[in-house]
Amino acid sequence: MSDLSPALNALHRSRTQLPVSVYFDESLYKEELARIFQSGPRYLGHALSVPEVGDYYALAQEGEGRALVRTPDGIELISNVCRHRQAVMLKGRGNSRHNIVCPLHRWTYSHKGELIGAPHFDHDPCLNLNNYKVRNWNGLLFEDNGRDIAADLAGIDARFKPGGDLDFSGFVLDRVELHECNYNWKTFIEVYLEDYHVGPFHPGLGNFVTCDDLRWDMAKEYSVQTVGVASTFDKPGSDVYKKWHDVVMKYRNGEKPTQGAVWLTYYPTMMVEWYPHVLVVSNMYPQGPQKTLNVVEFY
Repeated sequence: MSDLSPALNALHRSRTQLPVSVYFDESLYKEELARIFQSGPRYLGHALSVPEVGDYYALAQEGEGRALVRTPDGIELISNVCRHRQAVMLKGRGNSRHNIVCPLHRWTYSHKGELIGAPHFDHDPCLNLNNYKVRNWNGLLFEDNGRDIAADLAGIDARFKPGGDLDFSGFVLDRVELHECNYNWKTFIEVYLEDYHVGPFHPGLGNFVTCDDLRWDMAKEYSVQTVGVASTFDKPGSDVYKKWHDVVMKYRNGEKPTQGAVWLTYYPTMMVEWYPHVLVVSNMYPQGPQKTLNVVEFY
């Protein structure tokens, strides 16, 4: 009988996890910013954040230093810092009507960032706000850094079109929440991409959906997980999900949803989620090796 012990001893356990050091290393973090995020997709927000002409959305992930503004010609991404005394002009979300006016000295800019008024100056300072290129892919807005968003997501384009489960038609932006995480961005995305934690960590969600009915759509730049409706759907696992369950069933006249949830990850840090009659977009912005800002938009 052959002795297989030498061959078995030569086998090594596969190393599927990264070394612990990569979650704390400052120099590696700087490399990630340069090599991954500099050329990666730079999500800004959805077009629904500025639905009407004059609407603005000051980007919280940038300390409101830039803003999305709806003009008659489309959506602009402009600096939100006055060229005179560097005041932040627009706060949160709202409508600036015809112009953007600095609250300090009333310098006035068009919605495209052009200076149109500087009180008490006997000449035009010719100091326009910086204006940045934007790519609009099915309503999702990205800063144009040369990344071909349409090519990256071509395989799921139909899901964002009318009739698709990720179609935003008829939705409105309800609110934006900022979630500060005191851990590395990779920790977040690794946990998000596995479903092992759903049951024990999310008792409400775990009774709403079932990861036993899981379908994957894998591509180079994204993955999509679609999960079914749990057999425990009528037994909500938390008070919050009981309220959610009751509202969903009332809205659907007692008919259960056809699927539980859809979780799309556009690598490295963007997520689009479908739940019955709700869409959620979230994107992580690394702040350091041990700090991550997650901006969550509810539609």
